[in-house]
Amino acid sequence: MLDQIRRNEIAFGVLAVASLVLAWLAHYYTRFPGDLQVTLALQTFQNRLFLAVMEGISYVIDNWKGIIVVVIAAFIFWRAIGVLEGSMILLAGLFTGANEILKIIVNRPRPTADLIQVFVVESEKTFPSGHAFFAVAVLGFIAYLIATRQSKLYQKALTASVCVLFILLVGVSRIFLGAHWASDVIGGYVFGSAFLVAEVWIYKRFTSRFS
Repeated sequence: MLDQIRRNEIAFGVLAVASLVLAWLAHYYTRFPGDLQVTLALQTFQNRLFLAVMEGISYVIDNWKGIIVVVIAAFIFWRAIGVLEGSMILLAGLFTGANEILKIIVNRPRPTADLIQVFVVESEKTFPSGHAFFAVAVLGFIAYLIATRQSKLYQKALTASVCVLFILLVGVSRIFLGAHWASDVIGGYVFGSAFLVAEVWIYKRFTSRFS
């Protein structure tokens, strides 16, 4: 258990440094090399079904819908497993509020319609992607709780695969819809991963203390 906690601490340190470097660069550059090309490549898939799927994936965790997801998940885990698990999911949801602070500090503008197609108009700043941050920090932690309670390897692999696929689709949807650059999404993934590691560290600390 101590070795696992130590690895979590090292992983958090690496991700924290990577997050700070990305944020510093995003503060000075409105987009990174390759951002425009990635968006234009994704937006070549122009059909109503693909657009509807991308909008749907983005919609289910957007703003107040994300809060509902957190509250419902926390209630389910509290009733099914325990108070600690439900509380940790609420904590994960609260952590995502840090994303809004990061956006204000970095102050990076959104992609503009003169460069790409903007299907979703957002008012706040763009780095890091809040959807990507939420998907990793909250949904990733929920997947972790589920996977650690599954005994068979294929069940763990299936849980992890579904989680990773949805997290990737969240990022793709935000780029395709013109709400973020690819580097914004990567930033959301990295920041979210740092918070996910911190959540797992806190959870393991509590479980080791009271087990």
